[in-house]
Amino acid sequence: MKFTPRQIKGNVNISPVSPVKDFFELVLRILGLILAAYILLGLAVDYIAPRVSIKTERKLGRLFSAGLKKGEPSGLEARLQRILDELLEKGRELPPFTYKVYVEGSKKINAFALPGGNIVVFSALLKKADSENELAMVLAHELGHFYHRDHLRGLGRGLIFLLISSVLFGGDSSANNLIHNALTSAQMSFSRSQERAADLYALDLLNKTYGGVAGAVDFFEKMSFKEKCWPVFYVFSSHPYPQSRVAALKEAIKIKGYPVGQKRPNIISEDAIQETKEKDI
Repeated sequence: MKFTPRQIKGNVNISPVSPVKDFFELVLRILGLILAAYILLGLAVDYIAPRVSIKTERKLGRLFSAGLKKGEPSGLEARLQRILDELLEKGRELPPFTYKVYVEGSKKINAFALPGGNIVVFSALLKKADSENELAMVLAHELGHFYHRDHLRGLGRGLIFLLISSVLFGGDSSANNLIHNALTSAQMSFSRSQERAADLYALDLLNKTYGGVAGAVDFFEKMSFKEKCWPVFYVFSSHPYPQSRVAALKEAIKIKGYPVGQKRPNIISEDAIQETKEKDI
């Protein structure tokens, strides 16, 4: 039998598949694997976080509070601490920490909970409050995160991200940013659910402490007027859309039948806030 070789069609030196297509398929597969690993590890964090012992969290709290100022609290912090202490008298099933408020000068309107019972409030947030009830709602919201132990979940997920990005890319900041954006988008809805749960906890605590929920939505209504973004952009945010947040709180007030009650005057003066040096935090 005579062998007759077939004629080769095309150029054997050129791949029939686009290398650009191969590259993007590879990138998508890698991102998919990383995302799956992150989600699985995140579920493990969600399981472990509520089971972390108080003793362990106190140790974590000492680490995180190392950067906070020591010594006697400022007059501003003392006033906020009084509000917090009043809330704590009615707070249900909170972890047994020594809860403390710190004020940091910043142009950002924010407050957050740190392990071990520490709450940090930025000075720009204080400027937005017109009543004590508004400040109490913000502090009660952070206590809601302690009640659900959300801060430990957030810490655990942050450590997972650092671990994954460090193992894969070392100090490559551009690659780290790419992975960070993908992972952040994956957990946004979970973070918003935490915020909603903390809001509901705060609403109930405000009612128990003040005999009503006056001022509960005031701060968030101001933020809704300030925010100009369309709702679709909040798909990529860890916080609920302000208008939706206000609507959800008003609906909860209606369903629970909370009385409105009276607002207490603001105990934080503009002069006291100005004494706190602003930093770009």
